Amino acid sequence: MKIISLVCLLFPWLLHSQQFSAIDEYSLNTPNSRTRSVEKLAQHLAEEADTEVEKLRAVYAWITLNIRYEDNYATTNFWATPEYTEEQSAPNVLSNRSAVCQGYANLFCALAKELALPCEVVTGIVKDPDGSIPRLGHAWVVAKADGYWRLFDPTWGVPGPGSGAYTVNERYFMTPPERFVINHLPDDPAWQLLEKPVAERLFRTSSASEISEYLSETPDEKFAFQDTLDHWLSLDAVQQMLNMESRVLQFNGGNERAIFSLGQNYWGLFYDLHRLLDSLADASILQDSFQLDTARFLQQADLLEQYHSRARALFDRMETPERRAQAEKFYTPGDVAALRYKLIGSMWTGRFEMAYHRHAELSPDIQLDELRGLITRADSAYDAAERTLDCDKIYNTCLEIWHNRSLVYIQFAQREVYLLERMLMEKQSRNISQTVSIMGAEVRSFFQKGAADVHQMTLRPPVYALTRERQASIQQGLLSLRSCEIRARRAEIMPSLEDLISNQTFSQQKAETLLKKLADIQAALYQFIDSVENNSAGMDKDFLQNLLFNLQYETFALQYNLGTLQYRKAWYLWQQARRNNATAGDKENIRAAANQVFAATREAYNALNAVARSGQISNAHIEQRKQQVNKLKDAAQQLLEAIR
Repeated sequence: MKIISLVCLLFPWLLHSQQFSAIDEYSLNTPNSRTRSVEKLAQHLAEEADTEVEKLRAVYAWITLNIRYEDNYATTNFWATPEYTEEQSAPNVLSNRSAVCQGYANLFCALAKELALPCEVVTGIVKDPDGSIPRLGHAWVVAKADGYWRLFDPTWGVPGPGSGAYTVNERYFMTPPERFVINHLPDDPAWQLLEKPVAERLFRTSSASEISEYLSETPDEKFAFQDTLDHWLSLDAVQQMLNMESRVLQFNGGNERAIFSLGQNYWGLFYDLHRLLDSLADASILQDSFQLDTARFLQQADLLEQYHSRARALFDRMETPERRAQAEKFYTPGDVAALRYKLIGSMWTGRFEMAYHRHAELSPDIQLDELRGLITRADSAYDAAERTLDCDKIYNTCLEIWHNRSLVYIQFAQREVYLLERMLMEKQSRNISQTVSIMGAEVRSFFQKGAADVHQMTLRPPVYALTRERQASIQQGLLSLRSCEIRARRAEIMPSLEDLISNQTFSQQKAETLLKKLADIQAALYQFIDSVENNSAGMDKDFLQNLLFNLQYETFALQYNLGTLQYRKAWYLWQQARRNNATAGDKENIRAAANQVFAATREAYNALNAVARSGQISNAHIEQRKQQVNKLKDAAQQLLEAIR
């Protein structure tokens, strides 16, 4: 009789082995190129499967034969932390090829759902062959195929020592519920898939035969688990958790492990939603065309605190010191508030990026006003996050804040510099110095704030190449701003200069005032050029070339202005001297002014040669400007000859 019973027990597994041999072999020979992502692996595993059951078999076979059980943190305080949750996520399990039970279940369900097969991770307790029940809980899987829920344990399905390394373990593939419950008891009784659920006390104290005998008896009242699950699946994620919580507390209300596991489930919802919102916010920052629904995003961000609040309420019911210590590893309310505000800051950063890249058609004032408003909103959220954020505990979140905030600071400052340069190119000289002064102060402020955030990014290795790029952008932006400030000073006095030169009644007093201003600008310009040239090591070559080109062309324009004004002064002195019978002193003053013209034309000529060497302007343009310089020099020479 015992032999017959053994054959009956083994027969379904032998039948499975024969039925799925082709699927098993196909899964075993999956090329590495098809395992780069959950999506690619799921697509590959389904290619030779004709039915939903065969798809689940392919998933089960691949996982049990390719993922090794490895708990790197069993003896550390890393257990149950957010980092541990991430370690057991489906993508990381697939990449690392190692997991604990939670990771096995996560990957199984991720692959199943990718194939449009309903799948849920189930937590509970298990019984080892010797009848003992491990202190920690376990995780396994229920998946639906051909209209029925099926039970799987991919962790226990890994081939054990002495079995064929490439032979699929049939025991935990679609195990019948009445046999599965012998050594697997879920926290939620609905996932027993039995009309007569087994109570925890019976599971802990009874043998396999006693549990089987209990199940063989007709229940006084059948548990409609299928109706319960159908209703549960019709609910949204929040209501599903509340619904399951009610059953778990009713069924296992005194079981701290079950309550703790339920809190972990809420934590899982929190974690998954946080990761989703984080990825959406990142996408809106990286992709200019990706626009978030801000109202929906904020609603979802509020759910984070609700999930966390419910998890903490359950954790607070823990009385054993060990579980209370485990609960402390989860985020605090301050951590969650910081994460929520960081997400909101990232959302506004994404809106800034979209506005920043679509403003070509708007006026500068409208551009800057909208961008300032978005920066203010992002800053407000980031500041709120930093008030409760523990960077030692959640460093990556701090890093993302510094990254996002420095990005918008630098981009906004660069946009203002660009607008200033455009104003100078378009010769908008009216109030240009005042405009540059006001905007320049704001530009420096944003670059300095960006530099402070970038500096924070350098304090903990590794220092990313992006960080160095931002430091270079700030340096280049400040140099461009300084160039604008110097050029604006000359642009501001150009109307007075042109009016004085063209006016029939020349004012020597005004000329001296303008010459003093031009001399001051010249000193600042030359000092700036020397500073740029002496500190050019490591600077981007293209930027340096463009900056020096602009400065050299500005030098030409400044020297030409100086020379022209000195010539106009010399001509005025000559006309006065002719009317008053020129004295030796008059002639000396005229010669001094003419010599200043020669000095200015030499400098202008040298600057044009430097501009020509840059190759950024046509030879015809250079020659035209040189002819202007030569005409000015010739006029001064003729004036000197006239006073001999």
